[in-house]
Amino acid sequence: MLVVGGGKIATRRILTLTNFEFEITVVAPNITNEIQQLADDGLVTHIQREFRNEDLDGKFLVVAATDKREINKYIGEKAKELGAYVSVADVKEECNFYFPAVIVKDEIVVGVTGDGKSHKKVKEISNKIRKVLKHENQSGQP
Repeated sequence: MLVVGGGKIATRRILTLTNFEFEITVVAPNITNEIQQLADDGLVTHIQREFRNEDLDGKFLVVAATDKREINKYIGEKAKELGAYVSVADVKEECNFYFPAVIVKDEIVVGVTGDGKSHKKVKEISNKIRKVLKHENQSGQP
């Protein structure tokens, strides 16, 4: 999978994805310390440069999370042309999938997503699920 961008949003997406068996390539001239640590640990591959069309070759899942509107839009369009699922971080209407809130607790993985209209509601429900799982862990039962 491909993440284009190395800032806060890209970092959040990557941290979620590292819970799963993805080969993650990050293309960005600059990245956060957290992404650098993941690269140092071998959990992601960082290519230190601007996006190129060939970065999309063979990718089925793409996150466009740069700080440039026109680049995100372009990546979204090109990824869709190639049949990839794409999350365009700054314009939900350009996504063909919405990045879920993911809760991982022991052997349980819960994903919560909406239709892109209410991130606040998704966050509220995700937090409730986290509390239930935390309580279950402490008491041994729901």
